[in-house]
Amino acid sequence: MVLENEIMTIIANAGDSRNCSLEAIECAKLGNFEEANKLLKKAEDALLVAHRDHTVILTNSAKKTSEVTVTFILVHAANHLSIAEVSLDMAKNFVDILKEMKKC
Repeated sequence: MVLENEIMTIIANAGDSRNCSLEAIECAKLGNFEEANKLLKKAEDALLVAHRDHTVILTNSAKKTSEVTVTFILVHAANHLSIAEVSLDMAKNFVDILKEMKKC
């Protein structure tokens, strides 16, 4: 049951991170860079929580302290985590680009 909780935490927090990243881009497009930066921080925080649980699963698997069976939901969680990471990186770049464009 613990593994399922960790998996669901990854999915939920990675999803929150991605959503905040996309919202940050929308705020930046409107010129609201203060809100965009707050959303990027929220995205980073949520991604960190997801990463922590992902690390717990990997560590337990490596130490053989718990049997980790690769299931569809575990793959789904890993996919969400990867997408959230890329979304955050792209959002940071988009916000920076939009800030520079606003200066011109």
